[in-house]
Amino acid sequence: MLSGAKIRGYGGAMGGGKSRTGCEAVFDASLDNPGLVTLVARQAHTSIVETTKKTMLNQVIDPQLITRSRASAGEDYVELWNGSRIHFVGLEDPIRWYSSEIGMAFFDECQEIEEDTVLRILTRLRQRCQVCERANRADCTHMPNRALLTFNPSNPGHWLQRWFMLDGAERTEFGFRKDELWMEGGTAPIGDCEFFFAKASDNPHLPPGYVESTLGGMKEWMRRRYLEGLWEFISGICFFDIDALREYTERAHDVKPIFQAAHTVGDILADVNFRTGRGEKPSPGATIKIDPSQGGLIVFKKPIRQHFDEKDRLVDAHRYVLAIDSSSGRGHDYSAIQVLDVETFEQVAEWQGKLETGLVAEEAYRLGRIYNDAYIVPEVTGGWGLAVEQVLKKLRYPRLYTKRTFDRLAAKWTDKTGFDTTIRMRAVVLEALETALRERELGIYSLRTLGEMGTFVYSEREKPEAQPGANDDLVLALAIGVKVAADLPRVLRKVKEKDYTPQFEVTGY
Repeated sequence: MLSGAKIRGYGGAMGGGKSRTGCEAVFDASLDNPGLVTLVARQAHTSIVETTKKTMLNQVIDPQLITRSRASAGEDYVELWNGSRIHFVGLEDPIRWYSSEIGMAFFDECQEIEEDTVLRILTRLRQRCQVCERANRADCTHMPNRALLTFNPSNPGHWLQRWFMLDGAERTEFGFRKDELWMEGGTAPIGDCEFFFAKASDNPHLPPGYVESTLGGMKEWMRRRYLEGLWEFISGICFFDIDALREYTERAHDVKPIFQAAHTVGDILADVNFRTGRGEKPSPGATIKIDPSQGGLIVFKKPIRQHFDEKDRLVDAHRYVLAIDSSSGRGHDYSAIQVLDVETFEQVAEWQGKLETGLVAEEAYRLGRIYNDAYIVPEVTGGWGLAVEQVLKKLRYPRLYTKRTFDRLAAKWTDKTGFDTTIRMRAVVLEALETALRERELGIYSLRTLGEMGTFVYSEREKPEAQPGANDDLVLALAIGVKVAADLPRVLRKVKEKDYTPQFEVTGY
């Protein structure tokens, strides 16, 4: 209730008092702001009449404060004595509210509502107070113009999880917070947001024994979702081990990335010319580095370069594998980059976004140069990865994945760059990732990646793939990276050089 975020989220467990909290917040705002217009919405009008509206009228608002009311499918509202009006609406047909001006919006059971519907209604949060409206002042700050969303967990990757818990969310004492909430393709954030976890044990209005008997007696998967508030896939058979995913998710919640929602910058051509001996060292402003401003890059650990430790012992630089799963950058699919530390076998950075293949290659080039000239592994089967690989070749990236193949026409062995994910090889890399996850060998810190792994299921054809409407680019990039990193020697054995002694004293060699 004290949060100043423009968009507040409350939920995570059944019996946490989400609807009651939302009703109390709406009532407080209506009292503090005479003339406030509030939209209280659920997916269906019949649902809101039987649930949220009953809570509002029976437990929150004293009937003596209501001066006018109407109850019909087309117009359902109550008006308080100070002119504040609370509308109870179903979002089966939300178009009529797209042209209105409201001062507050409360979406109950928001996991049932489409993201675009919520976004369009948020654009109507621009009500002005009566004084500013009469004076025709556009900069009125007297109305709250905020939104509250209450919800239970759904499948991983749900838009509510992305809004409040993924993509750069910072862990707080009570949940998560973002100073800037960005939408895909947006040129500016829509505001700040904050999420609070609702616990049934914190709700004083529940009957005695409800948490222990009613909630505690549910099936295991129901307890995990509705009592513990875990976002996991329960509508089918998940490809990855559920217990391992839950452990990894709990650990990832406590990991604070070094950079969130960042991107790489730097003059690539200047770097290429300097590296190939055709130019001078780039100026400080043109060097390749990470910019913490808005982007799809998350960095969990910095690259470890060769250095001396506190005991003056030489520590070798770590090796890194950078795997790329590419897309066109225009459709539903994303392009993804995963960076793995070979020595520690853990995820150190990831990038996800919708860019043209040439820009994906440039992002990979800069990130690879940052991570000690990482071993870049572009997936080339789908065609888009081949375009990324060709750009990296033109940029003369020093370390591209190379495989030994037999050229039947030339009747000789040859080297080819790029990673082919045929049906057989796809199964091999996915099995490598599943084994590393199940055995808890791999360090995974990204909630975004773990969310995609939760929606990676066995389809009706018994083929492991993303469920309809979900993505798997981060999963496939990570699987390729795990396979390549696992095949490399974990520790390089240094050859001990023997003192040179001439075999023939006359010749000296």
